[in-house]
Amino acid sequence: MRQTIDNLRIAGCAMRYSQFVPRLYNYCLSLGFDRNRMMPSRAFCSDESQGYPVILLAQHFGTFPFDHGRVGGKVAVNRHGPHAHHGEDLVIVQASHVGYDAQTRRFGVYRRHRTHGRGFGDNCGKICGVLHWYMQEYRYAAEQVLCGALDGAPVVLIDNLLLDAARPEGLVLKLENLVDRADGPLRAMSTCKAFRPAASLLARLGPECWLQPPAALGDRLTSDLFTFRRMPAQDIEHYDQIEVALGPVMPALVTSPDPALDAARFHTQVEFDRTYRSIVREPAYRDKNLLFVAGLNIDVSPGEGMPFPLTKFVPWAAYVSLRDGRRSLLEQDELVATLRAQSADNSDRLSFDEVIADMSEVDEIIFDARLG
Repeated sequence: MRQTIDNLRIAGCAMRYSQFVPRLYNYCLSLGFDRNRMMPSRAFCSDESQGYPVILLAQHFGTFPFDHGRVGGKVAVNRHGPHAHHGEDLVIVQASHVGYDAQTRRFGVYRRHRTHGRGFGDNCGKICGVLHWYMQEYRYAAEQVLCGALDGAPVVLIDNLLLDAARPEGLVLKLENLVDRADGPLRAMSTCKAFRPAASLLARLGPECWLQPPAALGDRLTSDLFTFRRMPAQDIEHYDQIEVALGPVMPALVTSPDPALDAARFHTQVEFDRTYRSIVREPAYRDKNLLFVAGLNIDVSPGEGMPFPLTKFVPWAAYVSLRDGRRSLLEQDELVATLRAQSADNSDRLSFDEVIADMSEVDEIIFDARLG
């Protein structure tokens, strides 16, 4: 699973949103899209940090983008039909997101300037909220599995709670990778049991470990030594779909140095695959031009006095479906190269000040007095 997460590379691929959106627009023109028939759509989280990308999409495409997104950057695939009815040349941008503090180089946090104390909060709050329970379970287990010497013999001490196979939920140890249970526990203690270590664990931790008093495994409790058991939490739309999507990689996420980043990376990959398969089956998109682009929004916390984050977009993959029947998939390297080949200038870009000024000068519309 670690390799799957790492497939979405950050270094050398990220670009400022102020460059990504005009490049995306110019790429659409290169595909034959007509500006006056283009209808962009965004599938972003509801977080206010996603507002700046939406503003840029509206500015460069000349219309406010359709809303394809649910909390956490989940794509509402049941909105394909309405989206298709709003234009002829259609663009969908999906992005999971993660915060970043440039001063501390921390992912998963974002400064909330409008809160009391203006402190840092989770970002993406939804993805981080899903992670919290699993990380708490992992931290407990990492402190309650001990390795070392007891009465001169190497042992693994495991908390009784972690040995309870009937637990409905929790972190589940892969005991075959930790202990030799051929003879059962060596000793039953007040809150734990002592076992002879598995041969693989003896070799992994090295001889020095087994000469010391038992100590917590800590971050040596790696992702291959456990899994999780949990019935996904329920929300208004039944099971929490983001928790379900992240479930297979939870051991890799809780042992990552950047759990929120890796969760957002993986979720982007899952969402592209899921949404692509819904698009190719959507009859409303037939006889339309369509470009679907997925990636990762990195919300760099703004400095004092700056209203918006310095958001960067990391492209992951794209699907092109043209009215003339041509279809193509662009993997990350090709997509990044294709976007970088486009100009970052857009002569069609709207001036919001001019547009709003023009609208304010239009004769006022008076509604019929019968309406009260």
